[in-house]
Amino acid sequence: MEQYRPLEGVKVVELSLMVASASCGRMMADWGADVIKVENTKGGDNFRKWPLGIGAPAEDDFDPIFDNLNANKRAISLDTSTEKGRAVMDKLLENADVFLTNLRTSALKKSGLDYDSLKKRFPKLVMTQLDGYGEKGEEASRPGYDNTAFWARGGFLYSQSVYGDSPDTYPVYMPMGFGDVTCAMGMMAATVSAVLAARRTGKGDRVSLSLYGTAVWLANILVTGSQYGFRMPKRRETSSPFGAPYKCSDGRWFMPQIVNFNRDAATFYKLLGADDMAEDPKYATRANFNKVEICKPVIQRFEQIFATKTAKEWNQLFSDAGLCCEILYGYDDILSDPQAQANDFIYQMKYENGQESTLVRSCLRSERMGLPAFQRGPMLGEHTVSILKELGYGDEEISHMLKEGSVKQHS
Repeated sequence: MEQYRPLEGVKVVELSLMVASASCGRMMADWGADVIKVENTKGGDNFRKWPLGIGAPAEDDFDPIFDNLNANKRAISLDTSTEKGRAVMDKLLENADVFLTNLRTSALKKSGLDYDSLKKRFPKLVMTQLDGYGEKGEEASRPGYDNTAFWARGGFLYSQSVYGDSPDTYPVYMPMGFGDVTCAMGMMAATVSAVLAARRTGKGDRVSLSLYGTAVWLANILVTGSQYGFRMPKRRETSSPFGAPYKCSDGRWFMPQIVNFNRDAATFYKLLGADDMAEDPKYATRANFNKVEICKPVIQRFEQIFATKTAKEWNQLFSDAGLCCEILYGYDDILSDPQAQANDFIYQMKYENGQESTLVRSCLRSERMGLPAFQRGPMLGEHTVSILKELGYGDEEISHMLKEGSVKQHS
């Protein structure tokens, strides 16, 4: 029986580089949209070779990290600086629902692909565009990546790690791609909403999202709270003893989490063999632990206690007591995590060339759809000829365009 795909019949033309827009395209393709990835004829998306920088493979037929973002798409390679390349792009957009891009408006204008130009030619088209810093203001045209516009400007790198003018601290390093993929989920939600409206009204729209704006929204509690004196980062001696990570006897880190203090603190104390604290008024309210003279010695006491058992033993004790807790994982731990495997968050992909790699699935799920099928990410220009034929081009014209370089087919 054919798989139910919620976005079947939605056509997306994706002109993107690197991570954010490509991630959005991947999720839409998983959900059934026909996503055509448009790349230049001179190497295409530079994310194809980016994995080499971290020691990962990046071969034409074995590019796992690229595939995480580009599975289930088709690909066409165009030179939009040529008249025929631009004509092909227009044909792609004629019947498209969505034009998905993270190119800056100044670059899009050179090929007539900015929104002001497109809405005249394709009034029903939804254009989804990601930028670094937002559409307005003096910095609207600045280039922005995940690490700069999202992590650095969004406050996280500084506010989570630098303690004022202390010489013994420095900003943390950002986790690669987190900001991009977070933006991608927002892009998908807004894009699908705009497509629904376009089909109802016959009028397209421009969906815009920025890395900086997304970071500010995610930090809304901290940004608003900062005007009332709330400050990050928290030092260990001033952070909650009931939600801090503790090093255990096996060298692993374990993190308990008490949210409902009045209900769960007594159980917490009992599990640690610190029943005396339950009877002491000094430890009877959560607010008292905001005082460093109370919090610091408690943290030190708990550190000694947690060091007497393994992280797995503490995890079992807290879980059996019905308390929230977790062992701190490294990214490599996820590769063999039974929970990730059981929920198909990760899966083992065997490529046509016989090589295998653990890949990651999108977290979005649908009961009716089930797990989407997986097709590796397309090679540069892999479907150029077949897509051109779908657009009505004949063999002779396609051959001529290939020879002059306005399009490129993967050999």
